[in-house]
Amino acid sequence: MMLDFGTLITACLLFATFAFGASVLLIFLQRNFGDSSLGRTDASVLSTLTFIAVHMGAALATWALTEQSGAVFVPLVISLVAGSFGRRWLKNYTLGGQLLLVTNVQVMVFGAIWGGWFVSTVPVSDTTRTLMLIGYPLLVPAFFQGLFQTVKQWEVLCRKIWLRPRTPLPIDPRSYYPKVSLQVPTCSEPPELVMATLDSLANLNYPNFEVMVIDNNTKDPDLWRPLEAHCRRLGKRFRFFHLQEWPGAKAGALNFAMTKVAPDAELIAVIDSDYQADPDFLASLVGYFDNPKMGFVQTPHDYREWEDSPYLRMCYWEYKGFYATEMVSLNERDAAITVGTMCVLRRQALEEAGGWAEWCATEDSELSIRIHALGYSSVYLPFTFGRGLIPETFLGYKKQRFRWTVGPVQELKRHFRLFLPKPLAQPSQFTLAQKIYHFCHGLRNLNIGLGFLLIPLSFAILASMLIHREVVNTPLVLWLSASISLLSAAAHWWMVYRGVMGCSWKDMLGALLASRALSHTIAIASFWGVFTREIPWIRTNKFKALPLGLEALSSARIELALGIATLTFAIVASNVLPGTGLHFMLIIGALFQSLDYFTAPALALLAERDIRRVRQASVALPVRAPLASGIAAE
Repeated sequence: MMLDFGTLITACLLFATFAFGASVLLIFLQRNFGDSSLGRTDASVLSTLTFIAVHMGAALATWALTEQSGAVFVPLVISLVAGSFGRRWLKNYTLGGQLLLVTNVQVMVFGAIWGGWFVSTVPVSDTTRTLMLIGYPLLVPAFFQGLFQTVKQWEVLCRKIWLRPRTPLPIDPRSYYPKVSLQVPTCSEPPELVMATLDSLANLNYPNFEVMVIDNNTKDPDLWRPLEAHCRRLGKRFRFFHLQEWPGAKAGALNFAMTKVAPDAELIAVIDSDYQADPDFLASLVGYFDNPKMGFVQTPHDYREWEDSPYLRMCYWEYKGFYATEMVSLNERDAAITVGTMCVLRRQALEEAGGWAEWCATEDSELSIRIHALGYSSVYLPFTFGRGLIPETFLGYKKQRFRWTVGPVQELKRHFRLFLPKPLAQPSQFTLAQKIYHFCHGLRNLNIGLGFLLIPLSFAILASMLIHREVVNTPLVLWLSASISLLSAAAHWWMVYRGVMGCSWKDMLGALLASRALSHTIAIASFWGVFTREIPWIRTNKFKALPLGLEALSSARIELALGIATLTFAIVASNVLPGTGLHFMLIIGALFQSLDYFTAPALALLAERDIRRVRQASVALPVRAPLASGIAAE
């Protein structure tokens, strides 16, 4: 009997969804029960039987829901063939990882096709259908980026063999120690804070270095003169520069430093003014530069003085997720990015690349694109060599993330031609992997900005369904796909935070809430980056914050208003059009969106509580309000 297209594509999506869920389960079992036979990638009998069992289980589940054996046969054959090739190409991955990456492609392909078919055939008004079709093209860029985002996020859980360097080198005596210029940009910082940073650099276990302190745009002499005096006390290795009304913010300060750097300095290290470096920072990394093609070595952001603050604990663990997963994956493709502090760069590579980009909000990650395009390599080491401070206020947290989100979109817009296929691309020495992953680094944030448009569009679709009294039965495949996707995301979060990073249940949930509290800021920043060329530089204030009481909510007033409005709309919609149709799924989405919005004011109040508690216990640093100037070193 001839199968209709709807039945066939529904069966394909169901099968891929079940197989993807089974892959996540395999990874979960391997992570929690050791590197057992379920994780082997060889041709062992049990591994092969497990591979077959996943496919047969997905086929049986699909058949039970569709009762169409012919329809089930098509995705089964496709997946068996794709999975067999995947197991050959992905030899360095566990069986669960191989299946996950292969079935993820199938879910995305079949999902895109099924979505187009569903929108074109669902019995709704022309207005509702038009609104659905308007949003569909926005999913196209997300498709490409989503494939590689899955690799970056899941690879740390399912890769068995890592091919590129990812550990510090042994600290052995060397016959030659290349000179390193450690550059510390500052702007209107607490002098005691910067002095502690300089003291940590004075204690480095490395014989050949200088330290340059570049203070830019600090108007109050009481803030920069103590640093100048401290540099004199620390000796000839330390040089201080005060720049009055200097353009380019942190990038401008670092570009100035390159005009004054010691002539014999071969390496440049950048240290943020609040970071206290470990003594072995340089000694553990400098050996990588024995390779003349090594452009830079990066270590992660890490932080101190967060343990006793519930708010800072949430921020701390939220920060660490990126460095524990995506940066590790980028390093495996020689596509790691610089992150502005605790990094060492080859001076020649920096100069050949043209210095720091003063137009970009993330001058650090932008530089890595140009260095890689010149043919230089890089290494990211997931080991801490220095710790800084987390913004004490939710407003500071938001401003920092806004800048980190806009920057990659600016990078993508500026360097788009570098990422095109060879006949169309601007000439470079990128490898294919570097080209793809640098492109996806910017595309991810751009997609978030474009995806922000889907939020009002979803409300418009729901409003149209309410006006036209449209109750559309939600296909089972849509419920299953959404449910398995949600459970898989939860399993990923659990395995990364509990298994890879080793944090507690409480900290894992705190990190999740912190990430959701930033969702609106990230969406707005991405959207802003799509339609603007530059943003004002916003410094991260490092003076101890003053308690504000309920005024602290002003940093999350937009999210609070949106949360109330979204929740009200969802409640009204559920009463106007009761039932469990497609509109009900949109209502559930609105409820989840309102929870995202409400986490922002919750974090703002939690930060305020911690600030008040610390203030009452007395503070170690002087209290100053943030300066009005938007120009800063970081």
